[in-house]
Amino acid sequence: MNDNFRISHNKENYTKPIYFHSHDFYEIYFFMDGNVKYYIENESYALSKGDVLIIPPGKLHRPVIDGDQVYERYVLWISSRYVSANKGIGCFTNEIIRMTEEKNTRLTSFEGNELRGLTGLFDKLLESFISPEPLAGFIAESCITLIYEAILRKLRSTPRAEEEQEDLIRQVISYINRNVVNAPSLEELSDKFFVSKYYLSHKFKEHTKTTVHQYILMKKVNLAKELLEKGISPQEVCESCGFSTYSNFYKAFTAQTGSSPKQFGRQINSCHSK
Repeated sequence: MNDNFRISHNKENYTKPIYFHSHDFYEIYFFMDGNVKYYIENESYALSKGDVLIIPPGKLHRPVIDGDQVYERYVLWISSRYVSANKGIGCFTNEIIRMTEEKNTRLTSFEGNELRGLTGLFDKLLESFISPEPLAGFIAESCITLIYEAILRKLRSTPRAEEEQEDLIRQVISYINRNVVNAPSLEELSDKFFVSKYYLSHKFKEHTKTTVHQYILMKKVNLAKELLEKGISPQEVCESCGFSTYSNFYKAFTAQTGSSPKQFGRQINSCHSK
């Protein structure tokens, strides 16, 4: 692990539930084995061996894992600051994110020789990452560039995904995401989508493993972090994110990040000044 990126390869029987969460970094998730359905906000993907998911910072996501089967995956995390500071990695990252939007999917799939080649790159990256050799860091960066290049090449040949008819909860999540600042209450959502608030609350928690209120708070805190990184004052961020009081903002932000808005802003400014 270092400040720029980290890599893991795990193979296990995973039985713990994973709830919606987000990161401040880019995640490249490379699925190898198991029975997993992956949710990224209002999107869902039933995974097969060789599937790669690209998850940008701030996107709430969670896998639903069948614990009776072995679950194997590689996960590569890349720091947003590293992406911003490294022109080559930054160009690849921006083009990959643009391509996922163009193709209407965050997933691309590898098989045959391409799958073996990508697996080899992840293994080489992992080997370089833990190596004490002085040049290992440069080899690791080269591996990341080649992984990005393979993913981008594959995305370019991936057909655009058809628009799916969204079920109730996907529609609700999409609506919340579009209205984070003036986020609707559970009662307002139930009125808009013509369902009882009790039914909506139950189905939402079944899908996300969290409540409507907590999901909205997570989205607001993610937005707040983005604004604080731009140097906006905590008080202005509180108002811009639609919190009713600074006390509510402080409580939600601290609970999710482990630091106060002011501390978070100072940490970011300190990192940017290095």
